[in-house]
Amino acid sequence: MNRQRLLHLDLKTVYSYGDQLLFELVRQSFNAWGGGDYFELTRTIPFREAATSSFVDDVNENFDAVVIGGGGIFPRRTNATPASGWQWNITTDLLKRLKKPIIVFGAGNPAQFAPERYNRVFREHINQTMSQSIFFGLRSTGAVDDMRAWLDEPASTPQLTLQPCPTTIGRVLLPRVAGDAPVPGKRIGVQVGLEVAHVDAGLEPGAIFPQLRDLIVRLQSDGWDVEFLGHKRADMKFFREYGAELGLTGRALYGSTKVLFEGIRHYARLPIVLGARGHSQMIPFGLNNIPLSLSTNNKIRYFAQEIGHPEFLIDPWQSDFASAALTQINAVEANRAALRGELAATQRRFVDTTTSNLSTIYERLTGDKVTASLVPYSDREISLAQADYDDDYERRRLAEAAVAAMTGVTRDEGGAIGEGTRTADAGRPHDFAVRFGKLEQDVGEIKRELSTARRALELTGGHRKPMLPAGLRQRLRPLRQLRDRFVGT
Repeated sequence: MNRQRLLHLDLKTVYSYGDQLLFELVRQSFNAWGGGDYFELTRTIPFREAATSSFVDDVNENFDAVVIGGGGIFPRRTNATPASGWQWNITTDLLKRLKKPIIVFGAGNPAQFAPERYNRVFREHINQTMSQSIFFGLRSTGAVDDMRAWLDEPASTPQLTLQPCPTTIGRVLLPRVAGDAPVPGKRIGVQVGLEVAHVDAGLEPGAIFPQLRDLIVRLQSDGWDVEFLGHKRADMKFFREYGAELGLTGRALYGSTKVLFEGIRHYARLPIVLGARGHSQMIPFGLNNIPLSLSTNNKIRYFAQEIGHPEFLIDPWQSDFASAALTQINAVEANRAALRGELAATQRRFVDTTTSNLSTIYERLTGDKVTASLVPYSDREISLAQADYDDDYERRRLAEAAVAAMTGVTRDEGGAIGEGTRTADAGRPHDFAVRFGKLEQDVGEIKRELSTARRALELTGGHRKPMLPAGLRQRLRPLRQLRDRFVGT
């Protein structure tokens, strides 16, 4: 057995539930394959953080490969770095110095290629990334087709293939969280995203909100229990305006690391979801529930086509939207049991694709052909994954706050430079730097203890449930409080 040590380039966030969950499930997909015998994917860094020579050296010396994704790492408007034209913040020159292979796993779709107007930086960078990748998996066939249009030699890229987002197999990865029993009763979740992309596409509050209110009133009069979900703050605008009037339950799946797995539990209780985000399709589907969607972009349309149900798409711009949505909701409710069975079979295909892809990745890294299944995390491992997410998120936020305090330049979540606004802490950089330096020393000591644990793990023959050194969990726990102590002073 040759366990491969992988570095995960990701985003830790509490402001977008889809992103919060998907990166965790990417890690769990690798670590669960074969019960953790073949991959170790534990160390993570933000892909938006500017890569340096030391980063390249670290990867080349200490890892077997780099995993990027999944998620919407090919943005159309925001968060694209000047260095690459997408969210991986590494120059082409530094990328070429990377000796270890790249694995893109479950990423979203790029913008459609327009020969008369396209991002030349992105095209050069993505072609170089593709040439250094042993696997480049995108989460829909439509996304794969869109990516081929950007490539100089699309016929010579066998590594470009379908890899469903791990959120689509959520109940397989997290059966202890998701459960498996059908939810009785007429319950439906509603999620409406209203960011720049939605509004630019014509989905304005003044146009959709009255129709959505009419739909919910009619659902309630037919005996439906309606719950309103928000993946981001902007999603809750409708709830703030109409929630009290309609007597809605509102569920904000953002603002805390604790919703990481709690969101799965909430979605599992909703047999039908009407959403306007990609992950308000994929997460319910992954729990064997029925995802209806507002057909606002290709990402959403591609997924409905991938699961074989384009009729799950509802045109939000039609004049009789409320009636059309109600008709489709009643249709899937009348056929709920049969649809669940059909969607479960489609999900099994996604699981088979995922395990086959992980086998391919392992073979391309080691030369060994292995067939293995996904072994879900135990309750203890889920608890440790939550604690690790808490600790890593706090560390990153503290690091970003320290940089802002010392430079006066704010950063977006994940390390991207913001608009350069001055921060309230800019006048006391020395004090912040001293405290941050102490934190770095503590983190270094903890890393050394973790290295000792890793060596102990290897001596046990690789079982993924070793005993951590005595007191290590106790030493990690205070890190969760550091942001309040340091930033809140």
